[in-house]
Amino acid sequence: MIDRRCFLGMLLLSGGAVLSSCSNAAGKDSEAIPLFAERKDGDEAASDGAAEKVKVAFAALVSPQESFYKYQNLVNYLEEKIGRSIEVVRRQTYQEVNDLLGAGEVDFGFICSLSYVMGRDEGTLAGIAAPVIGGSSFYRSYLICRTDSGCNMLEDLQGKTFAFTDPLSYTGRLSMLKLLHDQIGADEGFFREVFYTYSHDSSVHAVHLGIVDAASVDGLVYDELAASQSDLVGNVHVIYKGPAAGMPPVVASALADDGLKSSFQNCLLGMVDDERGRIVLEELGYDRFEVPDDTNYEVIREAVAAVGESAVDESGAVRQMRR
Repeated sequence: MIDRRCFLGMLLLSGGAVLSSCSNAAGKDSEAIPLFAERKDGDEAASDGAAEKVKVAFAALVSPQESFYKYQNLVNYLEEKIGRSIEVVRRQTYQEVNDLLGAGEVDFGFICSLSYVMGRDEGTLAGIAAPVIGGSSFYRSYLICRTDSGCNMLEDLQGKTFAFTDPLSYTGRLSMLKLLHDQIGADEGFFREVFYTYSHDSSVHAVHLGIVDAASVDGLVYDELAASQSDLVGNVHVIYKGPAAGMPPVVASALADDGLKSSFQNCLLGMVDDERGRIVLEELGYDRFEVPDDTNYEVIREAVAAVGESAVDESGAVRQMRR
């Protein structure tokens, strides 16, 4: 029997999947995964060396390959606008990114909504911008299964294999735990085995390939895959959509320089008024960035309160959240 906390590593190559060996969890000493190709000397920002690099961390919302294409132009745009070189830092888990932000080892982070709620309530970070997509400031979790699995409702998943994205993912885990709590009075022990993929697109692939019976994923990622790679969801269907929560925000470490925070925030919020900024936004599939409204994330706090604070920590340790 595979440890239910084990990591399901997926390297997606030419429509296939290679599974890595299981480990207890992705720890702090795990190797960082490069997000962007290294630039040549001539490609450095003009101000490089004149000021310390700005460090920006990316949580693994999608796999490294997808992240490269999704955020490369945004990073280039931000460098030009703030006049400083950006050092991209990527970690496998949301907890690792939160730890970097809390320690001030990175200035900014692109993280998930649950990570934001935890960090904000702990006083280690602040939300500076959140995307608006398709006119909405909200997104939701999708519960997906293979169409040939015979699963059409939550109760059908008992004893099945299941993929979560990350222990600190709202759409990729917490929303599912809340659904189990509310409708069945169960926890993740409801499933035969649980795996972590550490990216939403990998979870979709895992269901598509029959590696797991079902998964909980970010609805935005699923819809994007359905539009761009319809073959991936041809044998997959959505059997439940979770409650709407505020979009995954861009955050600043509480220890970051106030002037830098303001500059970074103004750059993101002003993209919609800049010709090149609008092009980058369109590439990302965003309408614009807006200042996060903390009330949009209250549904996440309610979910944490329902399932118990210890349930959102991979180690099982209780994390105190300030109200």
